[in-house]
Amino acid sequence: MPATDAGSDRTIAEAVDAMELVNSADLSLDGRLAAWSVARIEGDSERRGLRLGAVAEPGEPPLVLEFGDYDHTPSFSPDGSRLAFLSSDGPVTRIVLVRLAGLRGAPGKSEAGFEVLVDPDEPDRSVWGKPAWSPDGRRIAYAATLRTRVAGAPYRITRVIGWVDGLGFVDDATADIFVYDLDTGKHTRLTDDAWVNTQPTWLLPPDSSESHEAGSGPAAGPARIAFRAGFGPEEWQQSAAAVRSVAADGSDPTVTEHLRALDIFSLAASRDGRIAVTSFGAKPRSLGRLFTLDPAGGATEEAASGHLVDRTAGLSLDVNGDVLGDIAIPFMDPDARLLVHEGDALLRVHVEDRLEVHRIALEGEPRTETLLAGPGCFYPLAVAGQRLLYATGTLISPPDLWVRDMDTGTDVQITETATRNRACTGPRTATTFRVPTENGPQVQAKFLRPAFAVGALPTVLLIHGGPKSAYGEAYVTDAHLLCDAGFGVLMVNPRGSRGYGMEFADAIIGDWGNDDFHDLMAAVDFAVGEGWADPERLGVAGLSYGGYMSSWIVGHTGRFKAAVIENPVTNFSSMYGTSDVGLTFLPAVLDAVPQTDSERYWKLSPISMAHTCTTPTLLIQGEADHRCPPEQSKQFYSVLRRAGCVAEMLMLPDASHEGSVSGPVPSRRAQNEALVDWMVRHVKVIGPAGQGAAGVRHDAG
Repeated sequence: MPATDAGSDRTIAEAVDAMELVNSADLSLDGRLAAWSVARIEGDSERRGLRLGAVAEPGEPPLVLEFGDYDHTPSFSPDGSRLAFLSSDGPVTRIVLVRLAGLRGAPGKSEAGFEVLVDPDEPDRSVWGKPAWSPDGRRIAYAATLRTRVAGAPYRITRVIGWVDGLGFVDDATADIFVYDLDTGKHTRLTDDAWVNTQPTWLLPPDSSESHEAGSGPAAGPARIAFRAGFGPEEWQQSAAAVRSVAADGSDPTVTEHLRALDIFSLAASRDGRIAVTSFGAKPRSLGRLFTLDPAGGATEEAASGHLVDRTAGLSLDVNGDVLGDIAIPFMDPDARLLVHEGDALLRVHVEDRLEVHRIALEGEPRTETLLAGPGCFYPLAVAGQRLLYATGTLISPPDLWVRDMDTGTDVQITETATRNRACTGPRTATTFRVPTENGPQVQAKFLRPAFAVGALPTVLLIHGGPKSAYGEAYVTDAHLLCDAGFGVLMVNPRGSRGYGMEFADAIIGDWGNDDFHDLMAAVDFAVGEGWADPERLGVAGLSYGGYMSSWIVGHTGRFKAAVIENPVTNFSSMYGTSDVGLTFLPAVLDAVPQTDSERYWKLSPISMAHTCTTPTLLIQGEADHRCPPEQSKQFYSVLRRAGCVAEMLMLPDASHEGSVSGPVPSRRAQNEALVDWMVRHVKVIGPAGQGAAGVRHDAG
């Protein structure tokens, strides 16, 4: 029987479907209008619709712009007269323009007033990422891909890395940079190579005026467009990327390379003609950094010459960390990571279990200032004059949109979805605490529980992925659904997590499953000792690295009554050659390659101890996962079954590594239901009349 909310006969799926999640957003150049996308589930599909609201009129119902079933990624023209956005129809995403003058009320589902930008030469070209307006508003730069391979036909791989998670076969996903001229209606291709070229950014001439957002500038249009190039045919490092530029008018097809580095996250044009870049640099690092790049200085791999400057040097800031949630919001996309305002960058900084927004100087002496901080995660989305559009949410509430006046420090709330979304699941409380460890620093953790629950609860240890990420003040649907079923949820940031400094993040390199394992067990012991968690009713679950640790745990202790292991790493040796990041990531985190240290790869692999597992285990695996491929789950499952352990495996068709978060809706639902069902069945949470403690009904099996 599916789970239901006792008061409304609402199933788990219906509870999640009822939520409305604020999505991509933009702010007009004058700071008066905000546009955003709202995601909601209808049937077996996710729909996204656009909203338009006046910043100075909080509380007024926003204008509903209905065009398609999946409209998102709005972008105001520099003069504020038009709005560009993306509309997806099946596999094809196109740019749509709408004039804003005279819009009143909800226009309804009609194409009247909308202009779809379709290149007649390649009508099935699919746009990728936010449209970038030229400073004069007469052109739009965009990245797009065109799949030409016939589905089902044989194909040949010549790339070093043929598949990338979320993209699939890379030759089907190569993208180029284009410019659309609004006066002539002409689409001009600027690049034509075998790379994935994205994030077009209009370069600004030195001493230009204020930009409304990265990619916009003065009235006179700049001559070149910078972009990020990744997944090159001969690149064996999956994260290797380059910053390049090309003439904006298509007159010169020569592409100039300015920087080669690992994990180039975001680009933005600064007013002095430089490019602001967030990246790890040329070597794998645990802390993201902010650079300025002089495009006139030539190509480089790291700052030795003066044209590449680390603006975060000596500041000990992590400008690209992630506090993990599991709702499909794009605030982690490049457009939400780096803004330019006057001579400063506005960007998120990872601090323990939170994301803050800092202002970091792009010119002169190093300088940083905290703009937004507090008990939550803050995501900068757009800046106009002294107004900053941002999203903020917590572990308890998904994000809403706000505007901060940076002169006065006052905030205006733009969207109000929190009350509705909190009502979709039961009330709860979260306790943040620190756990002492035997041989290292204290680790931070949270315990989430139904608000009215008393006494020791059946508890699930939920382990984050990464490992260089963290749980914290970001909404985690799995945790809330488990609470609704009567569980406490323990979320820990063990050594190896980000947000606590370089030494903490690097503490488990070459030694997974040791200090991190002991940190997690110490947190469980603490929760039991405080009377929060029932030691006889414990479960463990996690995805990716969380799946690795869950697999490792059930092979090293029998204290957990159930495990749900999602898209895990279980065998490092086979992952090295089958994962899209195997050639780069594994040598970095294990400090070895299997050719010369096969013993370490085997010793640190959960598969080595899987035959000893007695914990009832459910594996959940995305069939299209190229990060932790299905063979990782299949190996572990086979060994468990051969050893006589209770085990099942749920396969999610067409789901990538994060498919249970942002993949097909049926896959998301299946993961939600299976996680709760497995824990209820094996940890034995049964409330009155077959209901969990929070009034959510389950078939206890």
